[in-house]
Amino acid sequence: MNAPVQRRGFLRGLVSLPLIGGGVTLIGSPTAVAEPCTLGLLDRYTDWLAVEYGEALIERCALAPSTSHAHSLAIMKFRREWCQDNRTLNPRRDKFEHPPATLPSTRAALVLSTVGCDWKEGMPCA
Repeated sequence: MNAPVQRRGFLRGLVSLPLIGGGVTLIGSPTAVAEPCTLGLLDRYTDWLAVEYGEALIERCALAPSTSHAHSLAIMKFRREWCQDNRTLNPRRDKFEHPPATLPSTRAALVLSTVGCDWKEGMPCA
């Protein structure tokens, strides 16, 4: 058995011990990673953010009120092509060929809450 698994098992055992006057409860998931920040990590992160931004723009256009379904599809097609041609969002021109497996809307609330943005109040996240 390796050390991280042993450590987790030990911590789970501590949580199950009865305590005088109360107990200990572990809630949630870790929000930080014990990894050094490297240029490669930042490159991957900014690449992911650019794609997430582009896909959110595409999806946002699809959710906007439209006169017809065909009009919404035309807007989505235009926005996808715009993202494909945008050198900031797609410097290698290998993104936005197909819709993502999961849409940005499926994780928007989680991501904003995780970074401390009070998105429910409608205030800008800065």
